[in-house]
Order: sequence, then C-alpha cells, then structure tokens
Amino acid sequence: VREFLLKNMDTNSTLVNLAHLVGTNEFTLKKGFKELFGTTVFGFWHDAKMEHAKKLILDEDRTIGEVSDLVGYKNQRHFSDAFKRKFGIPPSKLKNTL
Repeated sequence: VREFLLKNMDTNSTLVNLAHLVGTNEFTLKKGFKELFGTTVFGFWHDAKMEHAKKLILDEDRTIGEVSDLVGYKNQRHFSDAFKRKFGIPPSKLKNTL
C-alpha cells in the first residue's frame, strides 16, 4: 500500500480500495499500517503529497496549478491551504524564503 500511494499521488483512493489492493480488509490495513509506519494511511499519503509538492516547486520550477494537479488536488485553493497548514507558508511564497 505504501508503494502504491507513493507511485499514485495524483489519484484518490478509498481505504476499501487500498485494502482490496493488498487482499485484506480495512481494519487490518489501518491497524497494520499504523503499527509499521506510526501514522495513518491517509496521514502518510497527505504528508508524502506535501513533501513531493514542495520538491516540485523548489526543484522543478512548476506552477502552483501544475503541482496541485500532480499531487491529486482538483482545487488549487484547497492545495494551497493544505500546503500552508503543513509548512506554515503558502506554496506561492516558498521560493521567496530561500
């Protein structure tokens, strides 16, 4: 599941779909994932998306709209809000802080 999430950041999945992907049920997936990685499935996925977005903005000179799409956000405003909650700065200001 972890590898699937990292390779498919631009998609949206449910816990049911992810559990079926690895041949288990939701409860077992949630419990096992938390034990292995110390976070929830979607907590991990969100953090991974935000870290990837940060890298895209800094290293690949992408627009905020492009980055938002690449990490699976349909709404650029929602992406910007989530990014600011995670890093304390809007994505549009990230390069200016370096």
